[in-house]
Parts: sequence; structure tokens; C-alpha cells
Amino acid sequence: MGLINADALTLNAREAETVSEVIFERVFNDSDLAEYHEIETGIDVKTQIAFAERLGLLGKKSEGCSPNEADGFAMTEKFWTPVMEDFRLKHCQNDMPALLKLFRKSQRINPDFFDMVGTQELGVIISAVETALLENIHRKVWFNDTAAATVANSGVFTNGTDLDYFNSFNGLFKQIFAEVPTTAANYVAIEANAGTGYATQVLEEDAALAIFEQMVTKADERLVSADDAFILASRSLADNYRATLRNKNLGSGFLEVVEEGRPKLYFDGIEVKVRYDWDRYIKTYQDNGTKHHLPHRAVLTTKSNIPVGTLSEDDLTKLDVFYDKVSKQNIMDAAYTIDAKHLESYMTVAAY
Repeated sequence: MGLINADALTLNAREAETVSEVIFERVFNDSDLAEYHEIETGIDVKTQIAFAERLGLLGKKSEGCSPNEADGFAMTEKFWTPVMEDFRLKHCQNDMPALLKLFRKSQRINPDFFDMVGTQELGVIISAVETALLENIHRKVWFNDTAAATVANSGVFTNGTDLDYFNSFNGLFKQIFAEVPTTAANYVAIEANAGTGYATQVLEEDAALAIFEQMVTKADERLVSADDAFILASRSLADNYRATLRNKNLGSGFLEVVEEGRPKLYFDGIEVKVRYDWDRYIKTYQDNGTKHHLPHRAVLTTKSNIPVGTLSEDDLTKLDVFYDKVSKQNIMDAAYTIDAKHLESYMTVAAY
């Protein structure tokens, strides 16, 4: 089978003639990476990230001729370890006879019938690939795990998952779970995650309200005072919180408003960004057949604390599209370097 299966198209009706008339399935996370993450470019292998502790107390009453010595501060470090990923998609015009009628303008024999670069037909494929590329990067940034294993091998990934799509670098959840463990002061337990089945993992009424309240209470003062602090939350938590808002009057800092045509949730003045994609990935790739792995998750942090690193930001969104006369294939290549880092644990509160 070719790259696209168009067998279900009705070819007797008036066909779509432009890319804009082809409706794609919506992306579950229809957003740019920069909405959630600082994008660090120029990142090469083993690039250093240096941290400096705050200088402590200064100034004591002078006694004699020797000034009071203050304590110094320590430097620590992490390293960007970006990996290179790539993929290639091929499309041969003869694989898709249905599309010969779908796009009338593409029907020709000379100078080369098989060369689809720049045509409406290949535009459909390119549009689909660009959308999928962004969605896949979101998935990798959060769910990648170099030690990924399926349920059958004592892991959390759904049996049958191709782990090579998940194990190139450690994503943010892997890092956050390690740096904000269940014993940490900035961890908030979500009891429903411990349920033994799908039904027992359902959140109780007003559960999200209590979870968000604990998150803000446990947050470091430097985090809650940051202008760009936000809560990233799974849809399950956001829906539970919305239900509470419909039934309770919590005040102006606790509401859902429409800004620039888009609904936005707030908790105590902090924006709650709904990660619909998290729910999808958990249901699809972290399901053991009885329950989901931590289906309810929330992270209170800032964009600058969960950056994405790459050598070139353009590489994350651009395709190399060309035609190979020898194989009569229209080829789309992509290659990019990528890594994600959870920087400072005190600037994060994790609920899971």
C-alpha cells in the first residue's frame, strides 16, 4: 500500500480541488512548542547548563579589625544531551490512482508524470507530515524514556508499542518523577491514580480543586511570584475543575474566560493550560489492559524551567522535499536534534 490509502474516496462526485478542501483529523495538542517551553537553540552534544546557588546571609555587627566572613555559594551543572532523530516518507504517484481524479491539476504525463513536488497532491501529504511532526515532538518532550519498557517487561508502556519512538532521550515526566519524587515536599499525591482499574481511577467530585490548592500551597515563593508561572494539567483534571467552577462561586481568580477567542482556565490567578495530548498518549501508550499509568497529572512551573533544546529551531518544523527520477519516488526527509530539560526542582510542583 502507498503512503496514503484513498480507497474510501467516492470518485464519481465533484472532487476536492485544493488542499484547503481536505479536512485532516484535528491534532490533540494544537499549539506551538513555545507556548509551554523556552526554545534553546545552538544546543550541541554535552552543552553545559550551570546553576549558582543563592548567596546566603550577609552582614554581622563589626567586632575588632577583622571583617565578618560570609559563606560562599556552590555551582552545580546539568548537560544538554540532544539526540539526532530522522525519518523518511516516500510517495509514488502510481501508488495512488484515486488521487489522479482527486486533484485534476496533477494529471499529466510529461515532463515527468511521477514528479509531484509543488503539486496539490503532495501538499496534502506535506501538511499531514508537518502536523504529525509537531505532535510527535510534544509527545517525545514529555513521555520519552531511555529505559522505556512494555508492561510485559515490567514497564508502563502498552504491550506492542514500538519503543524506538520513545527511548531516544529522557522526557520531562521521567526527569520530574526522579527530581520531584513522592517523598518530596513539592509533590502532591493524586489518590485516583492508585486505582486498580479504569473505574476506580475516576476523580472524585472537586478533586482537582483540592489538588491545585495543594500545589500552590506547596510551591516555593519564587515560583508562585513568577509572572510566567502556569499549571499544566491533564484534561481529566481540567474537566473536573471546570465542573467545580460551574457549581461554586470561587471568585474572580478562579474562573474560565474567553481571551482572543480561546477559553482559558485560571486557579487563584494562575493560568491552567490543558494538555489534551497527555490524556491521549497515556490512554494509547500507557495502558496495561486494566488501568492507565498515572492518568491524572499536573505540573506547576514556568516555561523557562522546562526548556526544549535543539541545534536549530527550524529543523523541528521543516521538511526536505525532493523527487528522485531513478526510483520515481517523491521523498520527504526530516532530521533534527532535540532534548528537553527539567532545570530546577524548587521551581516545580508535581502532582501525579
